[in-house]
Amino acid sequence: MGIRELVDRVVKRDAEGIVAVQVPSADVGAGPPPEFAPGQVYLEVRLRQMWLTRARELWREYLPFGTIVTEFVHKGNTVAVPTVLSSAELARRFQVTGADDAVEIANVRVAGPVPYEGDEVSLLVALFRAKTTDWIARSLKVVEDVTSAVGFGGLAGAVPLASSLIRGIESFLESPDVELRVGAYRSWQKGFEPLNYCVMRRPRTTASEAELASLRVADGRLHRLLDDGVTLVPYTEHDFILVSVEAKTERDDYRKLAFYPLWERTKEQVIAGELGAAQRAWRKTAGAIFTDDLTRPQQEILFAEYQRLYGELVERFSDLELAEYRGTTTEPAAAPIVDDPLAILRAAGA
Repeated sequence: MGIRELVDRVVKRDAEGIVAVQVPSADVGAGPPPEFAPGQVYLEVRLRQMWLTRARELWREYLPFGTIVTEFVHKGNTVAVPTVLSSAELARRFQVTGADDAVEIANVRVAGPVPYEGDEVSLLVALFRAKTTDWIARSLKVVEDVTSAVGFGGLAGAVPLASSLIRGIESFLESPDVELRVGAYRSWQKGFEPLNYCVMRRPRTTASEAELASLRVADGRLHRLLDDGVTLVPYTEHDFILVSVEAKTERDDYRKLAFYPLWERTKEQVIAGELGAAQRAWRKTAGAIFTDDLTRPQQEILFAEYQRLYGELVERFSDLELAEYRGTTTEPAAAPIVDDPLAILRAAGA
C-alpha cells in the first residue's frame, strides 16, 4: 500500500462536504519568509490549528484520530512520511476555547525539519472518527507508538518505516465504523512559496468564493477578514485543519543529531589526555556531520569549525601535558570554547 492508494481511498470516502483552500497570511512586520531554495533550507510542516466544534460528542461516542502524510524528495527519490494523531494524543493536546463545545489543537510539528532537495511537496491531511471498538483502539495505539518511536530526528529511521505506517492507516479505512470528517490531498510544484493550507468540513455549496477569499492566517490561527478590510475575527463556524508548509534556514535540534554527542565525547577524551581515542572519535564526528539531516552548506561550515576546534584542543592539552612533564609552567587559563552548532552557524552568517 502506497501513498497514491491511500490518497484514492481518502478522496473516495467523502469528497462532498469538504473544502480545501490555500490561505494567505495576515501577519506583518516579520518580513518575507525564506524561499524554498533547493539545498539551502529545511522543509517543515506544522499543524497550525485543528478546530473541532462538537468535542464532547466526538470523544463520548467516537475515537477521533488524524493523519498528515508529507511527501517530498529525499536522495533523489520521492518518500512519504506519515504522522498519526490518535484520540489520546489529540485529547492530551487540545485546549478548551470557551466557544460552546469547541476545542482546538495548535502548533504541532508533524514533519521536518528535513533538507529541501527541490521538486514538488505533497500533503495528505485527514481527520477521522471511529466508533469505539476494541480493535480500532488497539490498532491506533500500535500505529501511534510506532510513529512516536520513529519521530523526525533522523530521516534514516523515518523513511524505511513509512510504508508500514501508511498501511496501518489504510487498514482503518476498510472498516465501516470509520468516517472521514476532513480530508484532502494537494501537491505544490517546484518553485512554490511557504504557505498555509486549510481543509474544512462544510458543504461546498455554502462556501462562497467571497467568503473563502476573506480567510486569513494570523498568529498561527485561522481568521476571517471583515468587510472593512482591517478587522480580523477568529474562524469558529466549522471543523477544520490548518497546516503550514514552511522553509526554515535553521533547525532547532542540532544537538540531538548524531554528530554532537560524538563531538562531546571527542572533547572529553582530548581533555582526559586520551588522544588516540579522541582521534578515532573525531573521525566518527566528522563522518556524522555529513548527514542527510543537514543542508550541504551547513555541513561544510560545521565541519570546518569543529575541525578547527579539535585542532586547538589537541594543541592546548598536548602543550599542557608537555609543560607538566617538564615542570616549567603552570596551566594557562583556558579560553571558552564556543561549540554550540547553532551559534557556529549564526556566527558564519548561515
